[in-house]
Amino acid sequence: MFLIITIGLFCIFILFHILYIFVPLYTLRQQAYGHPSKEKGISILIPAYNEALVIENCLVGIKNLNYTNFEVLFINDGSTDDTLEIFHKHLRLIKTPRFNSGLLNYEKVKNIYHSQKYTNIWIIDKSNGGKADALNAGIDFAINEIVITLDADSILEENSLNEMNRIFSDDSVIAAGGLVKVVQGFKHSDEKLTPFFKIPGIIRYQVVQYLTAFYLHKTTQSKLGSITVIAGAFGAFQRSILNQIKGFRQTVGEDMDITLRIHELISTCLKNKRIVFVPEAVCYTECPSSFKSLYTQRIRWQKGFMDCIITYRKSLYRKMNFKVSTYLLLDSLLLGTLSAFPTLMIPILIFFSLNHIKFFLILFIISFVLVIMQVIASLLVSKRFGHSYSLKDKFLLFLFLPFEVILYRLTELFFVSIGTILYFFKKDGWNPSERIGQPIILNTRVEINIKDTLGG
Repeated sequence: MFLIITIGLFCIFILFHILYIFVPLYTLRQQAYGHPSKEKGISILIPAYNEALVIENCLVGIKNLNYTNFEVLFINDGSTDDTLEIFHKHLRLIKTPRFNSGLLNYEKVKNIYHSQKYTNIWIIDKSNGGKADALNAGIDFAINEIVITLDADSILEENSLNEMNRIFSDDSVIAAGGLVKVVQGFKHSDEKLTPFFKIPGIIRYQVVQYLTAFYLHKTTQSKLGSITVIAGAFGAFQRSILNQIKGFRQTVGEDMDITLRIHELISTCLKNKRIVFVPEAVCYTECPSSFKSLYTQRIRWQKGFMDCIITYRKSLYRKMNFKVSTYLLLDSLLLGTLSAFPTLMIPILIFFSLNHIKFFLILFIISFVLVIMQVIASLLVSKRFGHSYSLKDKFLLFLFLPFEVILYRLTELFFVSIGTILYFFKKDGWNPSERIGQPIILNTRVEINIKDTLGG
């Protein structure tokens, strides 16, 4: 029976991996899009809780944007470190009244500050309520119809808002996710950021994971109309839609939760609307650089996933369309979560039934070949968008793959299993990942200006 279940799961695994390899290869290419002449108003919402180590990088990214019609609302969610002081230091803040719609609920706002240096930057200083609560405050005070949610450790590429402006010129788009890259996987070379792979193993693993997750998985889901999560690091929404669904729900997986609620709205009320992935809209984020921090992040992600699966279980195939429901059940739940438990048992089963060792060896070889094919596909697709490694870095990447498959992927299965179990004991536990504050300069112009504008 176990062998039959294993074969069945493996066939589904192969099917999804083939989709993830070939759909992006044959459908995703960078095109010379013309940007609309009119810039839509955009409000960027950045929740900040104890972000003193990374907030200056975020400010650098904002200063670098090649866009004019936007505002930035930092929501200081009751920080206990120097986050607010850093804002005061770099932005020259003054208390200013500001209108809010009053459509959403959130913790008390203590003060509203406006930058005297940059008229499009505001600080909402409020009592601590969590990320979802901070985002709801930002939505309520935003003035533009397009709302972008950004993590405080995320750094926008200069043309990212232009790309979001372009995609929202299509009236059928009501939400979109950008492409997220690991900032530690880049170096500053020839006045631009260049990807490189001479980095610690734990970061190498995440770089490979982000490459395949965004260039392959997100692309495939977008093409098939089945995106199940808009990454919290960089998402864009119509503000009216967020108000219609009463903003973000307080959960450890607020990004997946908001995506699924929008899918409910699309399936029940907005049949011709859609959620898309925009690979041209790029931001850089800091990934965990220690095992402890990675563990904390992945446990939180898994708890968020389990919370969404249980919360929206009755919506599957009823309030959500067939494709989204199928992806959630087969790819995310069956392959991503439930299969983790028997997979971790395989070494034990091999020990007690050596006559099946050839069978499991064949499965491993096929899995490893699929991993190599996915990495090759992600390198080919990412190169179309200017993300190209040197020959030396490609060699290092392929040398790393056996360790990635045997060590890091098994570790990820361990995280998934533990996170699933812990959800049922402490589902609301929230432990933010440790920030390092990776320094980054996006181009020479900002490197010069930053010393004058941000007090460097």
